[in-house]
Amino acid sequence: MPDTQVFQLADGRQLAWIEYGKPDGVPVMAFHGSPGSRYAFAAHADTTTRKAVRLIAPDRPGYGESTLDPERTYESWARDVGQLADHLDIDRFAVLGHSSGGPNAAACASFLADRLIGCAIVSGPAPPEAKLSRRGMVRSNRIGQRLAVLAPRMMGVLYGPALRQAQRDPDKALAWMKRTLPPCDVAVLERPEISAALRDDVAALSTTAGRATVQDITLESRPWGFRLRDITMPVHVWHGDLDRNVLVDRGTYQANEIPQATLHRIPNEGHGLVHNHFADILDSVAS
Repeated sequence: MPDTQVFQLADGRQLAWIEYGKPDGVPVMAFHGSPGSRYAFAAHADTTTRKAVRLIAPDRPGYGESTLDPERTYESWARDVGQLADHLDIDRFAVLGHSSGGPNAAACASFLADRLIGCAIVSGPAPPEAKLSRRGMVRSNRIGQRLAVLAPRMMGVLYGPALRQAQRDPDKALAWMKRTLPPCDVAVLERPEISAALRDDVAALSTTAGRATVQDITLESRPWGFRLRDITMPVHVWHGDLDRNVLVDRGTYQANEIPQATLHRIPNEGHGLVHNHFADILDSVAS
């Protein structure tokens, strides 16, 4: 496993990241889901090397070793990403975001378009103005999104202990996930390299991960601070037809709103699409 690196942002917070692939490859910033960490893409280290990509996977604020930012917005995250790129002497780069990382990638396409060579939104949620039904979504996600609007503090009370329990017994957490997901996603979780990466992901959860998770869900449920229709660069939207964590109509909505979007709607795939098609996703942003 590569070493974790940390640097200090302009406001004094620390931002942690890890790199996979080729140090002189095409730079791609990869944003994890919620909860998650820099280890979310560890299973694809060989793929990034084969594709001649330098994959830079940061912990978002409050996750892993990155300091919580109580005032975080999607725009402030784009600024953090810009500072990380400056720190690494990278002028232009691509971004990809999986699940809750999706809006963060979209934010970079909005606020850092002049620095991006590509953007992929993978299984990402749609903004609240889409007004899409939650019917068919995993029950825990439906409840979390509802509480984000009605009682965000209560969410924090619930998420913190749940994540600590997952840290103490990651196998039990994986078993729970398998009971709630469609067979296509269960098959992904049963791959040894994916389950190993998930265990590392859980182990990296910080004491502020519960608050960061609530923050992610809350940000998704409120106006994002930018409009998808105003994104001027090409964006690849990837979504599986059988996704129950983030329903496929979210991807369709984003692809319809972003003027230069390409929708990759993959049949018989769920939320684990990112793991089954990682090489193709890299090709869409870094070729």
